[in-house]
Amino acid sequence: MRTILSILILLISFSATAQPNQNGMKRQKRMENMKNMTPEQQATLWSKKMTLELELNPSQQEQLYTLILEKARQHKMHKKNRLKENLSDEERFQMQVNMLDEKIKMRNAMKSILNPDQYDKWKKIEKQKERKKRKHSKMQKEKK
Repeated sequence: MRTILSILILLISFSATAQPNQNGMKRQKRMENMKNMTPEQQATLWSKKMTLELELNPSQQEQLYTLILEKARQHKMHKKNRLKENLSDEERFQMQVNMLDEKIKMRNAMKSILNPDQYDKWKKIEKQKERKKRKHSKMQKEKK
């Protein structure tokens, strides 16, 4: 009886792990859709999501939209310039410095736009996104 039960549990666990990862496919499709959008469309979607999450007033929405639009345009430009895959150490270092400068600029701008409660909530959301990104990249490395 125990052997039958253990075999049954083993079969169920194998079938559960053999299922394709639907969440990964959905995420990948969403990312592809975002790549095809214009910076204006991206900024509109992002600011609307932030409005829902942080309960922004109309002036905050407008300030956030302009900030995100600028960021989306820069992102598009960086993506076009990033076609070169083999970067030297100096280029990679400079790219990381620029990315950190942009993060600092974004954080300061968000601090000036949002009230303290909204800013704290935004920071929590950003930390969650960062954790998901790290987890996803770790899983991608393990697949290779």
